[in-house]
Amino acid sequence: MKPQPTSFQEFLSILRQTWRATGVFFASIEVWLMLLMAVLAVAGVWLSFGGELLGPAMLATVLAYMVARPVLHIKGILGWPFI
Repeated sequence: MKPQPTSFQEFLSILRQTWRATGVFFASIEVWLMLLMAVLAVAGVWLSFGGELLGPAMLATVLAYMVARPVLHIKGILGWPFI
């Protein structure tokens, strides 16, 4: 376990190192697609309970992506990290 930063400069240094180490992860298109699917799923459930017809369409989009994603990985179109 690393020692805690003792100054604000050390804190900023650790923050920059962490961002550099995780930058590739956040630059991945797959991460942003999964985040989008999570938002669509929550919004789709919310709208479905409200009686909106857009809700089931959102849920169908999420389901289609979840089915298509492994197929795209198997075919080699998507790969980790997909930048």
